[in-house]
Amino acid sequence: MNSNIAIFPGTFNPIHIGHLMIADTALIQFGLDKIVFIVSPNPPNKLNSKEFLSINKRVELVESAIQSNKAFETDLRELKREGPSFTIDTVLEMKAEKKVGKLHFILGLDSFLSLPSWQKAKELGESCKFLVAPRPGWLEIDVADSLSSFHDDLDWALIDSPPLAISSTLIRTRKQTGLSYRYLMPNDEVFEKYNF
Repeated sequence: MNSNIAIFPGTFNPIHIGHLMIADTALIQFGLDKIVFIVSPNPPNKLNSKEFLSINKRVELVESAIQSNKAFETDLRELKREGPSFTIDTVLEMKAEKKVGKLHFILGLDSFLSLPSWQKAKELGESCKFLVAPRPGWLEIDVADSLSSFHDDLDWALIDSPPLAISSTLIRTRKQTGLSYRYLMPNDEVFEKYNF
């Protein structure tokens, strides 16, 4: 039996309206009951980044961003791990808790393409149905043409989300250069907390 829950791991540095649009689209498109946002405190592929907000600040922003949607929740288990946090550990724990064969896993196209380099990639691929948020302007055929042989046996689908060219990097850059970004944030509370 597959889960009707999707996990949405990420650094959320910071969370923005693109994240919420992807999550809400997946919720409806795939008939899910719940989206679980998992804030990654120390992702192995970004260990040297000096641009991270503190983990407590990122969790606070995510919780403020999703509070109005009863189908959205956070899971903070990765905060309790020491050292690098690997997605496969979270997936296996949640599969055991939910007693399901596969978890839905929301991720962006760039992350999906990089899956072969992830920790225990084969086991991760067998444990999840991947719900992929495409790059703006990309169709399913464009995604399929970009995949490696590793992806051939994966269970995946494209999220039919509106193409929003928004990223956490864009928000950080606009903040640093004094440009407007208020309405790229999920709500005024998140905007105010991000600027505090």
